Amino acid sequence: MKPQKMFIKARPGQKVQFDLHYQQAIDYPLDLYYLMDMSNSMKDDKDKLSALGSTLANVMRNKSSNLRMGFGSFVDKVTLPFANTLDKIPCDRCAPPYEFINHLSLTDQTDNFAPAVHQTQISGNVDTPEGGFDALMQAMVCKNEIGWRNESLRMIIFSTDAISHFSGSGRLGGIIEPNDELCHMQRNRYTHGLVQDYPSVAQISNNARKLKMNVIFAVTEKVKTNYEMLKEAIYNSQTAILEGNSANVVELIKVEYDKLTQDVIMDYPKSEDFVIKMYSRCKDGNQLRETNKCSVKKKGDTITFNVELQVKQCPASKSQKIHISPSSINERLEIELEVDCECDCEKQGNFSHADASCSNHGDLKCGLCQCHENFGGPNCGCNITETYKEENNSVCEQNGEICSRRGICKCGTCLCKNPMRYSGQFCHCDNKKCAVGENGKVCSGPTQGRCDCEGCVCFEGWKSKPDCSCSDNTSSCVPPTGGQECSGHGECVCGECVCRVEQGKGKFFGEFCEDCTTCQDKCDDLKPFVQCQLLKEERDKLEMPSGCENYTLLKVDDLNGMTLAENLKQHLQTENGDNRAMRKTNDGLEPLPDAEDFSNSRKCSYYDQDCTYYYKYLTRQDKSTYVFLDMNKKCPEPADIRGVVIGLVGAILLAGIVMLMTWKVATTIHDRREFAKFEKERQFAMFDAAHNPLYKDPASTFQNPTFNS
Repeated sequence: MKPQKMFIKARPGQKVQFDLHYQQAIDYPLDLYYLMDMSNSMKDDKDKLSALGSTLANVMRNKSSNLRMGFGSFVDKVTLPFANTLDKIPCDRCAPPYEFINHLSLTDQTDNFAPAVHQTQISGNVDTPEGGFDALMQAMVCKNEIGWRNESLRMIIFSTDAISHFSGSGRLGGIIEPNDELCHMQRNRYTHGLVQDYPSVAQISNNARKLKMNVIFAVTEKVKTNYEMLKEAIYNSQTAILEGNSANVVELIKVEYDKLTQDVIMDYPKSEDFVIKMYSRCKDGNQLRETNKCSVKKKGDTITFNVELQVKQCPASKSQKIHISPSSINERLEIELEVDCECDCEKQGNFSHADASCSNHGDLKCGLCQCHENFGGPNCGCNITETYKEENNSVCEQNGEICSRRGICKCGTCLCKNPMRYSGQFCHCDNKKCAVGENGKVCSGPTQGRCDCEGCVCFEGWKSKPDCSCSDNTSSCVPPTGGQECSGHGECVCGECVCRVEQGKGKFFGEFCEDCTTCQDKCDDLKPFVQCQLLKEERDKLEMPSGCENYTLLKVDDLNGMTLAENLKQHLQTENGDNRAMRKTNDGLEPLPDAEDFSNSRKCSYYDQDCTYYYKYLTRQDKSTYVFLDMNKKCPEPADIRGVVIGLVGAILLAGIVMLMTWKVATTIHDRREFAKFEKERQFAMFDAAHNPLYKDPASTFQNPTFNS
């Protein structure tokens, strides 16, 4: 990070801007600690991890040659009702139960990892939840015992197939002392399991933030939902699913490491004394937008954040230290902030002490009297400890009431009885009449607004909604892929998209107004997922492409809104339990779905193998998308081969017969017509009598001319 230390001197209201450069280091040190549940149900997972230990070390060494690995295990508190204290051996070939053991401190001798896992014995407990939070707390805070380095990427892989006990559960075993968040390990064993309660989720999250721990919950499918909810509450944590007997553990850790190194999230404090905003174009970005998160495509790339620091008011301490740091590693920028709250004329030596113009009871600073204690009035000539005089009350009257009946008049000034609530010249301002924001504080304070005489005055960056809870930051309305606010189909109101109705397309919906009832884009996006799920079901042995698990598929009998709502309700209640069907979101609890939620849902279709599949989808407030697949696929009836052959042969024969008959009829008609024509001509023919000129009479007579002469 550059810079790593700065000194800033600013006045209230002044903005200071500077650039913060972050470069993803090549071959940055990696401390990887594997924390595993050793209850009997995890035996196959332990054996698989032992077999893949060397492979895991080799894969992670390719990510960082400066690699250190460690291994620890946990069971539960060794007391009823958590573990059986009567039987020291809870199962066949098992070790006695224990809270947490550090089997292998972080070491660069990664060849020791697999043997350490192999030599660890399985144990057992009584109840379903495990004591993983005890172990997780010790793994984080015991820096020397575990071997954490000062400058490294710290990863804890928390592997289990059950939920975990947390604060309050220890009371079941008579353990009431709260967890003190300190290291209590001797000879690599946790010693205060029966002295202190389990840590709370907030304690785990606070230490993860403070110590820059990146916790990966590697859990089985059956407890996925529980740890997905924990992920939202624990700082910088992620959830990944173990398949079968942890066969995918190497790929899982590699993927989570890549996520940690590719996503850069800058943490900065929030205070009522100052406001910090961060802007960036990220890598290869064109638009400067307000964000503290960017993605790094490759190691060595540099991300630049434009930081804006504005002092809001004079703090109790004029000098403060502010830290800005990446969420995943122990690097930071330290800012020494000095707030200049005094003008030169207010500083010692530049004003008149006990000045005569202030009745000798006040200091003349910058032309105004600053009265000493117990004195007031324009010229500090009134002793406010003396009983006030009746004739002075007129200057404190408003609408016939002295100080609005909320204070007393002394020295011509109203002194409000409850200054935290009442203020103003006549105590006429009631701070309780200011709107309370969604965070439960007046005017959504202290960072968003303040109460000023029964009305909220919003700070910069917040709109004048009655409670100053409406942000004018529009970056949250820009889709992650970039483009226009609300995809050009809505208006950004209070950081959320309000979608429009457009002629020819209908109403748009979705987080970024990216979808509508006639839009095909979302259907096309979900088509590979539906295809993938169908392939996975019909050809389970094939290796599925990545992205097959991005959504949740629910199979239904029809796509009616009521049917879809009921199916989703049942799924949520099965997944989360009846008491968790109201899913927690940033805006509170999201209600159970009903048919109205599907009123804008579009019917999508997918054609494959001569069949058409129909599906709908719904995206909930927690950003989870559910795809409803109608199992009544539309397929054409299969052809009857024998019927086709018989029909084809029959058609050919019939065609031949028809052709022969047609030829016969045609020739018969033609002959009859010709014969009739001949008969007609014969009847009407008239021939003359004549000799054949070729005929010659056989008898010929010749006369000799000289015979009678």
